[in-house]
Amino acid sequence: MAFRRGFKAESNRIALSVREQMGLGPLDPIDPIQVCAHYDIVLLKLSELGCDSSSFLGASRSSFSAVTVPCGWRTAIVHNDSHHRYRQRSNICHELAHCFLGHQCTPPLTESGGRAHDGGIEAEANFLAGTLLIPNEAAIHILRQGLIPTAQTIYGVSQPMLDYRLRVSGAYTIHARRMGRTRADS
Repeated sequence: MAFRRGFKAESNRIALSVREQMGLGPLDPIDPIQVCAHYDIVLLKLSELGCDSSSFLGASRSSFSAVTVPCGWRTAIVHNDSHHRYRQRSNICHELAHCFLGHQCTPPLTESGGRAHDGGIEAEANFLAGTLLIPNEAAIHILRQGLIPTAQTIYGVSQPMLDYRLRVSGAYTIHARRMGRTRADS
């Protein structure tokens, strides 16, 4: 998916700004639950809603990850707490990304009962979610410090998310250039 010009840089600026507002540096891991609390976003677990959500918590749990909904004057994120903890972190960051990008809450279903889906805003939220979890600076740090074996645990991400962020952040290219300069200088 092609993003509008400057979107990827904007995403990294948002991720760094969120960290700064929380007293964190660019290399620090982020806790999406604390981000919700910091921005006064209500975070609700699907299993605690008091409704019949058993189909989304069992065999069909991949059918629902999370959703952002208006909650009076506030915003709430409902997330599927039956997912692996790394996926929950990613799901919550995806919904936070919708909030930070100013995406409007829309009904989840169309008038005909189909799922309402805007591929453009979902792609933006996916990209920013990954950037919130691993900003460009952290991706470069992971490679520079040889942290790939432990980065999943440090940043609380799945292996596919780690691979994705190392690739799309440009960290591999930047690291290779620096290594090439280091070899040429010696």
